[in-house]
Amino acid sequence: MGEPVEKKHPEERRLVSVLFADVLGFTPLADQLDFEIVGDLIRGLWLKLDQVIEKYGGYIDKHMGDAFMVIWGAPRTQEDDAERAVSAGLEILSALDEYKMEVDHPAAKNLRLRVGIHSGLALTGYVGLGGEYTVMGNTVNIAKRLEEQADPGSLYISESTYHFVRGGYRIRNLNPMQLKGIEDLIHVYEVIERLEQPSKLRYRSVGGLETLLVGRQKEIIFLGKLFQQAKKKEQPTLVLVTGEAGIGKSRLLMEFVSHREVENPHLTVMSSRALQQTKQVPFFLWKELWSNRFDLNEGDEEKSAREKIIHGVRTLWGKQLGKITALETAHFLGDQIGVAWPESPYLKPYQNNAEKRKQRSYELHGEILFRTLMKGPLILMLDDLQWVDHASLELLKYLLEDCPKKLPILILGATRPEIFDEHTDLNRKAEVIALDPLPASSEIVREAYPALESAPEKVLEELAQRAEGNPYYLEELVKRLFQTGYDGVSETEISGEMPPSLQMLLQARLDALSTPARATALFASVIGRVFWRGAVMSLILGISGVTKVFNISSKDLNKNVEDSLKELMRAELAFPRVGSAFSGEREYIFKHSMLRDVAYRLIPKKHRGKCHIVVAEWLAERAGPERSVSIANHYELAGMIDQAQEYYQKAGQYARSQGNLQEALEFEQNVSRLA
Repeated sequence: MGEPVEKKHPEERRLVSVLFADVLGFTPLADQLDFEIVGDLIRGLWLKLDQVIEKYGGYIDKHMGDAFMVIWGAPRTQEDDAERAVSAGLEILSALDEYKMEVDHPAAKNLRLRVGIHSGLALTGYVGLGGEYTVMGNTVNIAKRLEEQADPGSLYISESTYHFVRGGYRIRNLNPMQLKGIEDLIHVYEVIERLEQPSKLRYRSVGGLETLLVGRQKEIIFLGKLFQQAKKKEQPTLVLVTGEAGIGKSRLLMEFVSHREVENPHLTVMSSRALQQTKQVPFFLWKELWSNRFDLNEGDEEKSAREKIIHGVRTLWGKQLGKITALETAHFLGDQIGVAWPESPYLKPYQNNAEKRKQRSYELHGEILFRTLMKGPLILMLDDLQWVDHASLELLKYLLEDCPKKLPILILGATRPEIFDEHTDLNRKAEVIALDPLPASSEIVREAYPALESAPEKVLEELAQRAEGNPYYLEELVKRLFQTGYDGVSETEISGEMPPSLQMLLQARLDALSTPARATALFASVIGRVFWRGAVMSLILGISGVTKVFNISSKDLNKNVEDSLKELMRAELAFPRVGSAFSGEREYIFKHSMLRDVAYRLIPKKHRGKCHIVVAEWLAERAGPERSVSIANHYELAGMIDQAQEYYQKAGQYARSQGNLQEALEFEQNVSRLA
């Protein structure tokens, strides 16, 4: 017998993305040509394709003559594994075309490639006498069958892969397919190309719990009708989906929009999210929307930021001539979101009249949205509007009522009901869809979580009753159930295992993390629902007394923080965001604002002030003047009154310079309040 194989990686279930690719046309070549010529051709091709796979971090499981299998997510995980797989799939299709142009042999010109990708849980381990590391299970089978169904020259992906990458690629919805050896019909999508400007914010996850949207079919149908009506109107249609925290507002909108994207290849989607931590930052909602669209970061050099804005505006602008130019629009959009144009001939006439400059910016927002509509339908998706700043809401109202351009846009907003307490006029401006709790039934639980399909009825009923129709609470209960060792068939009573409230459940989920990961979550909560890796590292380095309380060391800081963030992602407590407000900084978001609040409350009050000082200083080194109010808030929470007044004063000056007088007055009142 041979020596035992050294097993460098554990045998475990992992969430993976599996790619199969098959080169069509080599079999006829083998019949026509000398085998050495064929061998040279295929070796040259695999060398080119393997370089693409290496570029995107894939693990080549095996070559099989004229086909190969590649894995992302094993043996190592990255938060964007599915996107890497799809990008690699598109690039190997292009690489084959390049190869055919490079080789002299005419027989190679007929080679074609087809690709299939599926994401799901798979068993990883070692097989055979040689102990080859591989993944096994139905996930592999589905990926292979998708490749077999793909048309030559095309890339097919499954629905699970689609959910990981939607918004980043132009995708066509195909009819459900019955794949060989697979019992259920599989929803299949064809990936056409990567989008130069991603259509919306996307969150990435490395978790493996599949969750389906259930109980909202009536709302989906109604949104579809409103979308069709909106395309025929002169002015935008505002739809506000309301409900309490965790009721599924954001999920409903994302599911609706993602299906519209694959049904309407010319649809443009732009997305933004208001945040509690930026509620007073003027124009933040639109800054987030355009920054996401144009890939802007606050740390970009001025020249780079200007080039990104000009390029982004021209991409949306089209070729139709008019009195307004794309360049003027770029200057005003950039100025509104904090990018300076000191020598702009367009802004110069308005330099001493902030109110007129703001009005011109509004007009040009209408112009660019009008031109975007020339390419096809347009949806704006605005989340967490209960925290929208006054300036952003003012522009939204301008587009709804006062813009002279014809703008048949569907504007979808998700908000808690309290928005109507402060903005009573929104009721008459919007179509309101109030989400009720889901039925507290075992059928809803089974339908939402395929992994619980064979679970005992009393387990499902207990989950349904405990969640009380709140989808977020239900999701956390299910995760907690699996976390405590539930295998899907046990008859064990779960009543004693589940905390009696969502807040206690979230606390239990945080407590179940490793010590470094829990500390990372708590430090991140000081920053806000959205946080940055560098800010977390600054907290750990900068507060020795507090880090002792959390039992976390600054030794091997990079690795500790990186491993902790991956643990938060695996637990689906936080997600990386695509793009970042600060150049070179990885940006993350807590799964839910309630989770961030629970984490923050776990920090002893006597230590919070030190943490807020570090965050304020970190932001002050990187943020533009529009975030002065955020810095002031952190200083005020730390009890640093002089510094808080200084930054409230800066915030007021910036707001006035942009014509946002209501915010300016509020910031100036804060200076007086702290005097």
